[in-house]
Parts: sequence; C-alpha cells; structure tokens
Amino acid sequence: MYGKWPEGQYKEHMDEYRKRVTAAGHMWGLPKTDEELLDVYYFLRNRTQVPTAPGWTPERDRCPAGCHLHGTCNQELGRCDCPRGRTGPNCATPLATTCRDWCQHDGQCYRLIREWCINECNDRGTCVGGVCHCYPGYFGSDCSLSIDWDGTQGGGGKPNATVILAGLGYSPNPRGPRIYIYEFPPQFHLWGLLWLDRPLNIILWERIISLGLRTADPEEADYFFFAGCGRGCNQWDEKFKYIMEHYSKYWNRRNGRDHLITHPGDWGRCEKTWKEESAPFIANLTFLHHWGISIDRSKELQHDLFNACHIPNQDIVVPVLCGDLYGQFEQNVWHPSRKANPVNKTVLASLAGSICGWNSAEEPPCRNKFYSLGVRAALWQLRDQPGFHIAKRVPALGASMAASEFCFAPTGAGHGKRNVVSVTLGCIPVIISDHVAQPYEPFLDWNDFGVWIPEGHIDDTEFILRGFTAAQKAEKMEKLFCAARHVAYTSVFGGLFAGDTGEYDAVATLINILRARLRNPGVPDHQLMGLDKEFADFMACKPRLASAGGSRAGAPAAPPMPVAGVTHERGATTDDTNFPTRTVTTAAWIRAANGASAGNDTDSSGVSLSRRGDLCTFNGKVMWYADHNVPPPTQDEIDQHLRNGFCAPKNANRPGNFFPGGSVTCPPTGPITRCAQLV
Repeated sequence: MYGKWPEGQYKEHMDEYRKRVTAAGHMWGLPKTDEELLDVYYFLRNRTQVPTAPGWTPERDRCPAGCHLHGTCNQELGRCDCPRGRTGPNCATPLATTCRDWCQHDGQCYRLIREWCINECNDRGTCVGGVCHCYPGYFGSDCSLSIDWDGTQGGGGKPNATVILAGLGYSPNPRGPRIYIYEFPPQFHLWGLLWLDRPLNIILWERIISLGLRTADPEEADYFFFAGCGRGCNQWDEKFKYIMEHYSKYWNRRNGRDHLITHPGDWGRCEKTWKEESAPFIANLTFLHHWGISIDRSKELQHDLFNACHIPNQDIVVPVLCGDLYGQFEQNVWHPSRKANPVNKTVLASLAGSICGWNSAEEPPCRNKFYSLGVRAALWQLRDQPGFHIAKRVPALGASMAASEFCFAPTGAGHGKRNVVSVTLGCIPVIISDHVAQPYEPFLDWNDFGVWIPEGHIDDTEFILRGFTAAQKAEKMEKLFCAARHVAYTSVFGGLFAGDTGEYDAVATLINILRARLRNPGVPDHQLMGLDKEFADFMACKPRLASAGGSRAGAPAAPPMPVAGVTHERGATTDDTNFPTRTVTTAAWIRAANGASAGNDTDSSGVSLSRRGDLCTFNGKVMWYADHNVPPPTQDEIDQHLRNGFCAPKNANRPGNFFPGGSVTCPPTGPITRCAQLV
C-alpha cells in the first residue's frame, strides 16, 4: 500500500517518520486507527515518485493545485475526489472517518484498513480505504480513465477525449450493450459501497469493464450504471441531484428507464433510504435486485416492506451472490471433488435455517407473520416425516443440501438465497412463495427444473414431492444443470466453480437480458424468448448443452401444468399479466401425470420407489439415485449391475475423470451406451 523503494531509501523514510511520531509524544508502532494509517500513507506516498498518465503535466491538470497529493483529480470535471478521511478543494483537510458521519447503519461499515478497491485501481493508483488514490492524470473510481491530451491514446484522434485503460489495449465489445458508469464524488458511493457479504455492486462494476462494455462517451451509451449502496449508505438523494445537475440530458432521453442501479439489500426498492423528492427518480430506475415481490401483501403480512417492490418488465431479479457459502461450494455440480466423489442422495427434502425469524431460536407458532411468508413455520410439521430433514441448524449446509433430492427455498425476512444455493448444489428447488419473482424469471422457468407449489397448497407438499417418479426427477435434474450455470457467478469466482466455463453465468445472463431488451424495444419480458432465437438459445445453454437425444420419446406426455393465476385464491393479480407463463405444481397435477398411486411411494406402474435405485456407471465410477434410508450397494451388486449393462436416470452426481463443462445424462432404461454426453 505504501509504495516500493530500494531498501536503503525505505529505511531512511521510516526513520524520518519514526522521529516525527516520537517528537509528537506518540508511541511508535503499526497503525491502529484510520488516522494513523492515513498519516503514514500520505507521508510515504508523497515521498514516492509515481508514474503519470501519458501526456499529463502539472500545467494541464484541471484541479486545484496539490490535489494529487491527497486526492484524485477528475480531469473531465475539474473535481478533486477525496478518500475517506480527507476533505476540502484539494483534499488537504483531515476529516473524521466514523461511521456515523456517512453510514446509515453504524454496524455495517469498516475501518479503512479492511476495505478494498474496484479492480484494485488497475495498477494506476493506490487503494486507500476503498477509494483509489490515482496516479497523476488517471482518474475514475478504479483509475481506468485518462484524457487523450494529444489524440494519440485511443481517443479516436480527438484531442482531450476521455479514454479507458489507455495503453492497455482496451477493446469495446462489438455486441454491446454500451454502458456508461457515473463517476460520483466518492463520498456519495465509494465511502459506503462495500458490504463484505454483499459485493454485488463492485462485482458488476468490475465485469462491465472486463467484458468491454464500458463506454466513456455518454452520447453512445445504451445504458447508464451506478452502484447502489444497499443498506451501507444514505446518499441516494445526492446522487440524483448530481445526475440532474450534470447529466440531465441523458436522464431525460428515456426518463431514466435506461439507468441501472444495483441494490443487494433484503427488500430492494422497498428498502427506502431516500427522501420523498427522490421518489420520482426511484420509480423510473431499473433495479437489479434480489427481492421479487410483485403485489402488495403488506396488510396480510402486517409489515410495510411487503409492498410491490418489484416492477416486472422494468426491474430484473438477479441471483444472490452467496459469499458466505463459498467455503462449502466444493459440493457444487462442477467442482472436481464432486466429480471424483459423487454424492449419494440420502434425503428426500431438506430445509435448514431459522424458522420464525433471522437467528431466532423460536419454534412455531411464530409471533410474526411476515418471516418467509410463514412458509418455514408451515414446513416445520414435516420434520419427523421419513425422508425429510427440517432443522434450525446443520453443521455443513452445503453438504446437507447436496445430499437432498429436493431443497426447500423459502424467502427470509426479505429475499432468500436458498433458491440459488440449491440449484448450484444440484438439489431440485422447491419454491413456495406466491407473487415473488425468482432470479431471472420469466427467462428461467423455475417450475421446469424445480417445483413451485402455491402457498394455498402447502399442506400437499409431502404428497407432491413423493409423487414424482424417478424419470420426472431426472428430467428436472437435466434441466437444472443449465439453470445452475445461469444463477452462479462462475466468471467471478471461477476457481471455486472449477468445471464451468462461465459463458452462461449470472453476469453473462444479465448482459444478454439487456441485449435482448435492446433488440426488442417495448416487448414484454415473457415474450422475449419467443421472438428472439439468439436469446432463447443462450438461455438454453446452447450450443454447449444439447438435447438428451430423445431418450424419453416413448414416455406418455404429462398433462399441462396449471398456470399461476388458476391456483391463487386471491383472484386476478398483476402476476397473471406479467408472468402469464409461470406454472405451478399441485397434487392434482401429480395424480393426473402419474396415476392414482402417485404420492404413495409407488410409481405409475405400482412398483415401490423405496427400494434401492438402479445404478448408472461411467468411467468406472458408480452413482445411485434416490436411496432413502438404504445403505450403499455392495461390490457384488455393482458387478451384477455392470453385467446387465443398464443405467437409471442420474441426478447432479458427476463421475470422475470427466472434463470441465461436461455431464452425463442416462435414459430411464437401456444400455449404458445410450447415456448422452452433454458438452
């Protein structure tokens, strides 16, 4: 952080600083406070010769003299941007750095020493408490911008044009979309941008530039992006005022509908930390958030945060970035350890977590009605049923979910994360949340690879889950593999998701949604895939994910699943218009699809499903399906099965020695040579 010097020069600087500290009557040692950290940083930085942007000279600098000593000069606007701990026209004045000065929730901000910077300042500056102190001539939140003073640094031959990553070969993505990122004064966003457990703001910012989507020219932008702080700050009003003062031309172009804002808080646009005068701006923004409730249920649930927080055809529900569970993601469907050591599915359905409230030890009946829409409390009654694992805590959540066929994915106090986690871990998600859009719905049909049960049918949950045949579960697992690629941030945390390319990941999916909207202006989201084949192929993970080769062509067609509006007791709702293709699973559908014996531990032919599942082998590894309360097969049983040459539908288990991005799908019956290899 402090720079690099020859050893002798560094010792000379530190001896000088030590004498200064001692002379002031202080004890010498490592910095313990923000003030001490900044003091030693600026002392050393201003004795360091740092590189400057091409063509920059002190005479060309557009900020008050001395700005570069403690701050960064925004050369476009002539504004000296200060890190936390500094203020004034050239950032020379020390400033208190306590959370209360700038943070809405005092407990959610951190000392400067702990914070990190966007793109690590692109090696063109130093990270100081979450804000880049850029080398002279470079500017922007990640020091990626500079002025092409002479028209020779990528500005298209135009002197004084702003350029991105000059000299590093930045190449705009020809497919777009072109996204302009607002560079607010740091105190409006960077001082409170980072939540260590919710880094969506920074992740998207970094990927916009790494994908070649950022443009430095607002005139050519398709979208405008600014990172929301979520709960971390209360500077929304200042941002909107700033936009109208400096960029009203671009806001007025589409009345703000092409402006994208991230909000990783529990309640998205309902988590109001802005004043009433900012409400018109909020209404027009496109929120990239996690909370998809689309109708007002505040009176029913007795909580004002359950209003219609999600605006379909405008907002996009993006997957939660589950940073607190990445340590357990060796269980995910791509990881080498999962491929080398397939997981035996020993549980029919599971749920682990708080039942009545976050971190609450309370058990039903719960005092509040809003937590998880009451779903967790209703599922508590299944805790003693065979094949169900309902608990408030488990030692390893990832392993528990990976070992389950179905995983309940309820909401929490606001949005939940189990929908994303279950899919990534190869567990069929069970959604019981009326009128709550799931990540990337309607582009992903969650009832296609999961099970969406209406809240009014929650008492039928056990019957419905036991009613699925092995073939139906295998078909959902086959579709789940593609869905998992869309909801995980594999291009961001590739090392943790070894085995997936990232080309269909959560960031790529968001970008392709934005592209599809641009290509089809005015088309409702639920119609986009029907009109845009390129987008539909992307959502189907083509060409990497081919069909299963018609292995189920001989199976009788199941009856159409009921659409959402048919099963809701609330009558007509906005969901009937905005999500007309959303389907749900009911006990009536299970009976119609699988016969009268469905849900009674027998399949449609009357054969018991509680027996050990058939085995499927590939590359010498063995997988088994739906073995509830049954020990693993013996070697004699495995050898006998190999001689018979049959395999059963597989779940998310992946055999060893399988190359990254590949998978195996087996037909319900037939020789192992019919198992399709999906690449």
